[in-house]
Amino acid sequence: MKKSTWKTIVTSGVALASVATLAACSSNKTEDAKSSSDTVSLKLWVPTDAKESYEATVKAFEEAEGVSVKIVESNDSKAQENVKKDPEKAADVFSLPHDQLGQLVESGVIQEIPEQYATEVAENNVENAVAGAQYQGKTYAFPFGVESQVLFYNKSKLSEDDVKTYEGITSKATFGASLKEVNAYAIAPLMLSVGNTLFGEDGETIDGTNWGNDKGVAVMQWLADQKDNSGFVNVTDAEAVSKFGDGTVAAIETGPWNYAAAEEAIGADNLGVTVYPTVTIDGETVQQQAFMGVKLYAVNQAPAGGDAKRIAASYKLAAYLTEAESQKNQFETRNIIPSNKEVQSSDAVANNQLAKAVSSMTGSAEHTTVMPKVNQMATFWTESAALLSGPYSGKIAPADFLAKLQQFDKDLAATE
Repeated sequence: MKKSTWKTIVTSGVALASVATLAACSSNKTEDAKSSSDTVSLKLWVPTDAKESYEATVKAFEEAEGVSVKIVESNDSKAQENVKKDPEKAADVFSLPHDQLGQLVESGVIQEIPEQYATEVAENNVENAVAGAQYQGKTYAFPFGVESQVLFYNKSKLSEDDVKTYEGITSKATFGASLKEVNAYAIAPLMLSVGNTLFGEDGETIDGTNWGNDKGVAVMQWLADQKDNSGFVNVTDAEAVSKFGDGTVAAIETGPWNYAAAEEAIGADNLGVTVYPTVTIDGETVQQQAFMGVKLYAVNQAPAGGDAKRIAASYKLAAYLTEAESQKNQFETRNIIPSNKEVQSSDAVANNQLAKAVSSMTGSAEHTTVMPKVNQMATFWTESAALLSGPYSGKIAPADFLAKLQQFDKDLAATE
């Protein structure tokens, strides 16, 4: 489908969705849905391994709204790729990480959500999650979780005091990370820790990356220096938990997705979870940062072909999947840290060490930076991984650090 044709369809769809949504706000919405002889059928893409956790929630929605929903597991890290491939055959509602939002908006696949839903998103969710659901000041999706990496440590080897600093960890035990082959999601925030920016302060300024400076060089040198740090062990992302379990490393930085495996590896009594430590780079102690991610559900209007009733049902489903009760369920079944303020402040979340650490990380601009959502992030992931692996692997010499960083800045600014 040509881009111009696609935009015509979705523009009309927005108007239809708005009308249908307003109509759905009446007190008789459930009765109206149930009395309809034309059952609306929706396709829902949930994250991989999440179908079972959503079955009861979706069944309740079907019964309340009189619609039929087909649940399909899909790799949400490839959401924008899978939806853009053929929007009309893709899901009506799909999960995605927030950093793909800009690509989907720019390509016309998703549209600004109706005002009533945008208001509910803003009122019910923590501030950073709301920001993750927005692009250029407008709300395009529904948040249902927040995430960032946190520090996992073995309490039999490190104390709460030890893990407050990177130097405390590596002087008392061992820290594991992948620096030879860098995962930019894990390592790139070091550049933000020293005050540099990625796509500007707002994350949407294409020529706003400024790593090519003395601070950037200092980070590159710090990465290179870990080769001679006896407390650092290079471990790949794939082996991090197993090395944590066998005692090769006493601390790793990873996310909620590895919590169950880490707990099994060293035992619940030994597993400590906390915020990132401080780190000293070029003589200056800074708070190490992580990227903050926001888990979203978005509506794809293309499968509806302009059917206002189906589009309205899609928005209802997205809202239902992200309301407080559903977020509570996702926390209990999948360790998804809720973005809903009510659920995040509940005793169950506040007393959980994983949730407490993630909430502390994602609730502070000092600890996390919301991942940018611009199209150029696709280039960033590839080029920054190669750049940041150079110092430790020896593929980039110290004399070339500044030039490589400056070229990186230019390449990102030139990406369309």
